[in-house]
Amino acid sequence: MVTSSKDDHDRRVRLISWNVAARNAWREQLTAIRLRGADIVAFQEVTEITAQRFESEFKEIDLNHHASSFADPEALRGPRRTGQFVASRWPLVRLPVSRALPWPECLLSVLIATPYGPIAVNNVHIPNGSNNGLVKVETLEGLYRELAKVTMTHRILCGDLNTPQAETTNGEIITWGQRLSQDGTVAAPRGEDRRWDASERNILSGLGQFDLVDTYRRLHGYAARDFSWYLSRKGKTIGRRFDHVFASISLNATECRYLHRFREEGLSDHSPIEVDFEPRERDF
Repeated sequence: MVTSSKDDHDRRVRLISWNVAARNAWREQLTAIRLRGADIVAFQEVTEITAQRFESEFKEIDLNHHASSFADPEALRGPRRTGQFVASRWPLVRLPVSRALPWPECLLSVLIATPYGPIAVNNVHIPNGSNNGLVKVETLEGLYRELAKVTMTHRILCGDLNTPQAETTNGEIITWGQRLSQDGTVAAPRGEDRRWDASERNILSGLGQFDLVDTYRRLHGYAARDFSWYLSRKGKTIGRRFDHVFASISLNATECRYLHRFREEGLSDHSPIEVDFEPRERDF
């Protein structure tokens, strides 16, 4: 077994965010995470059974503090069976459940007492639009209302956002409220599509004015091209960068990468996103 202590990496705080896709592969998923030396782990689409497994097994790698969506009696009603899970090296408290979202279990927020100051981690899974229609839009709108504020605390938003549709090398974000032709032509949103476009764009770029910045793009720019989920259609493979970490500038992200091997090994249909931070004092 490979474990690590904070003495191994000084001020570094390593976060891994991963949609584990409700798969019954918790042993393999835990083994994969164990080798990465994470300090904070945020899983999306976890079942109640796998959440219990994670709580027990993460203690072996010094991630002793946990929270999950399943503690909320209002969550997971009807056919919904998955929630979110967070594990931390340091003590955490679960923040109040947001009633701004139509499905409360889509967002799990915790406050983690790190040696570098408290960090509010918001772990989210946005339902896809093809199966859930306006629930996706309402969830994005609720998430924006929840996070569009200035705080004195380091903050992270991470998870599977099911957006954008595409990104260009000149920094243009193409949402699911826009029509993207095979020749690359992008049509402006019309009618109800304007609401879809605004709800996605508010999260992807609008939260930047509230100090929640796209970590991958901040470190790599828009020339970098990477995807975390793939769709096969008519013999063609299409990549989407659905999995994100947005973070306060004061957290000082130094590295951000997608761990594609875990997806390629069949542990999920999503690649985890891993970010290393070297937190600084908040400056106001």
